Amino acid sequence: MRSFWTTADLLARGKSEREIRRAIEQGRLTVVRRGVLALPGTPDLLLRAARVGGVATAVTGAAALGLWTPPDPPPDAPRVRPHRTESNRLHVAFRRTTTRFHDPDDGSRPLRPTPAVVLHRTPADVVAGAVASGIAPPLTMLEHAFRALPPEHALAILDSALHLRFVRDADLPALAARLPARLRPVVLAADGRADSGIETITRYLLRLLGLRVEVHPDLPGIGEVDLLVEGRLIVELDGKEWHDDPAAFERDRHRDLVAATTRYRSLRFTWRRVLFEWPLVEAAVLAALAA
Repeated sequence: MRSFWTTADLLARGKSEREIRRAIEQGRLTVVRRGVLALPGTPDLLLRAARVGGVATAVTGAAALGLWTPPDPPPDAPRVRPHRTESNRLHVAFRRTTTRFHDPDDGSRPLRPTPAVVLHRTPADVVAGAVASGIAPPLTMLEHAFRALPPEHALAILDSALHLRFVRDADLPALAARLPARLRPVVLAADGRADSGIETITRYLLRLLGLRVEVHPDLPGIGEVDLLVEGRLIVELDGKEWHDDPAAFERDRHRDLVAATTRYRSLRFTWRRVLFEWPLVEAAVLAALAA
């Protein structure tokens, strides 16, 4: 979907400079930076990335596309597992030839070095092809996510992109080839069946422990579960949205009761536990398997 026009594109399409000025005066276009104009309703994330001098990528691009992205730690979350806040960090893909950047909130000011803006050097043709949408191409966006985030968080974004069909399984080898060798196995562990980022993260971290983890198995008398560990431990995961759905609460508790009458054991974890208290999750799983 187009969010931006460049002045050069409009002139090439036969628009005059006078027509462009009139569109700006009438609010049909907004000046973002020199030579780049935005259409009404363009998301703020994309405007800020364009103002800096590039296009949204990594977590910023993923959020703009509606993919799963890591939530910020709640104020009372214990600092058991390192988790950097990403919602206030702007990831921008820029042309390798770009030398001048601007403040994301005031294009008249130069960009000062800050951890709040993460710049990703990108081939010029890739950025040029993405100016209209304001978002880096999916494989570029995912490459930058893997370079900037913990592996399990980047994998969760990749799973979300697979699930929503922004990329295909056939694209995974090409993405892996762009990354350092240590990250290639992570990419190839992607599974587009994942319903949520915490499901991906749990699956990945449990497999790192050497455990066998099945995704969405359909168990007799119980139905489909999130994960089955070592063929006998059901792991169910509750996302942020789960708390607002009383029907889902009752349905899940019924499934837990049914599971308790079978040969399976069942554990249920919230998104907070998975993201911010992983050692407790890991210990609970290992204890349940040892029982």
